[in-house]
Amino acid sequence: MTSRPSAAGREVVGAVGILDPTRYLQSYGKAMSDDVSEQSTRWAGLQSVGAWRFFQDMLGDMTTVVAEDAESEREFVEGVRVIARISALCAQLSVEADPDRPSFFDMCSPTRMVGGPNPDGNYYLAMIRGDRSYRITGERGTSAYLGFQILAGTGLSPRRMAGYVSDVDLDVTAGQFTLVLSAQKPADLDGAQWLQIPADASSVVVREYIGDRASEQLVVLDIETLDPDPVAVLTDSALSDQLTAMAWTLVKLATLHRTIKPELLEHPNSLLTAQAADLGDADTTPDNLYMIGTFRLEPDQALVLDIEPPTTRYWNVTLENIWHECLEPHHRHSSVTNEGIRPDADGHVRIAISARDFEVGHWLDTGGRHRGFVVLRWLDNPEPPSVTVSIRQG
Repeated sequence: MTSRPSAAGREVVGAVGILDPTRYLQSYGKAMSDDVSEQSTRWAGLQSVGAWRFFQDMLGDMTTVVAEDAESEREFVEGVRVIARISALCAQLSVEADPDRPSFFDMCSPTRMVGGPNPDGNYYLAMIRGDRSYRITGERGTSAYLGFQILAGTGLSPRRMAGYVSDVDLDVTAGQFTLVLSAQKPADLDGAQWLQIPADASSVVVREYIGDRASEQLVVLDIETLDPDPVAVLTDSALSDQLTAMAWTLVKLATLHRTIKPELLEHPNSLLTAQAADLGDADTTPDNLYMIGTFRLEPDQALVLDIEPPTTRYWNVTLENIWHECLEPHHRHSSVTNEGIRPDADGHVRIAISARDFEVGHWLDTGGRHRGFVVLRWLDNPEPPSVTVSIRQG
């Protein structure tokens, strides 16, 4: 059903037209203010009204964080855009997703890569419940890495990893696999692999890393509920919980620069090793290891990483802006995997991070940003690679 303005609103539209949205919103808002006030009082006691206002307040608070932490107009406008993009993701996670009838969706899109993801990968998510049973079926494909993570925690409880299956442990037959998720092991798995989930299970996160998109076959996934309930009527309490979760997820993703190794901003142009637990076990997996740091550069400077490549099947280096958003990786060469780079004669890889190509090593483009994050991730190898860092003048 299409929402239509009241008679007063239609009169305003007729008077000022819709080509000037500012004038329209101001005039329409004035004409409708009395009516809106009346209706707001009518529903003011609902939990969902308070939760929606809470989310609105969080939008304002996160905008204040961006305004306080941005060092340039570009950082500010990118920060506000990140808030909008995170809000869209939060709506998918908390309001659109249905744990009774789940489906996998990619948390990243060609233009939305927020929360410090690997742009050379895919992040599929499905919401679940601990009192349900689910079957995941799929075709493994040939991508470099695939991992299934069960997250637990509901409401305002912090999320934690409650189960994990990597591609090394995944039972694959003729390229196919089946996982059953349930609290108790079924008597007959019919050839499926069982993964136990706790009572407060909340989601399944699937990470897929890709060395070369042009040559690798990506995973194909499906999930179904084995014991669904009839479609439930939306309640005030249920919507309130969804909106509250939406607000807290917004806060978490919009403040990563303050909560994950914030000291790196005070000590730029260096890298430190971070174990998965250092970054939060709900946000990574045991297979992933990291070096993380920041760059701060003048226009004629490059940060050069001299890397002795780790002996592992997959690694990559990614640039992010100050808000942990990837730097337009589909339009700008700001990330590279081990499949996209060749070592020099001495076996080392040299990567130059700068606003323009100084023809020193393999260039990653900052897009002219004066600062941001650098993330080196690798799989399966507990020892960090040897990395030295230097500044080059152009």
